Amino acid sequence: MEDMWAQYKALVDGVKITTLVVLIAIDLLLGIIIAIKEKTFKFSKLANFFNTSILGMVGGYFLVGGLCLVHPEFDYLVVGAWGLIDVGLLGMIWNKLSKLGLPIPKIV
Repeated sequence: MEDMWAQYKALVDGVKITTLVVLIAIDLLLGIIIAIKEKTFKFSKLANFFNTSILGMVGGYFLVGGLCLVHPEFDYLVVGAWGLIDVGLLGMIWNKLSKLGLPIPKIV
């Protein structure tokens, strides 16, 4: 059992989880700043953000890690899921930066 846990940690931990946490924190802070700026901040919206956005992304990532533990031939899916989640978070951050009025090119 400990060997499986070590394999799982090696698969999903490290730089991947660090970047997920950092991007989620940036997205959360930008969302709070925008809500305060627009005077629409409510703690219930904060809880809803964790329930919808974060739980789906992080839960899905760890679920893919568990699947890859059972079927090691799919270990590339962990990197793929991590990359897709990172791109999605970067897109949400990009969108929030433009809501703050920063001059963001519309091409991207």
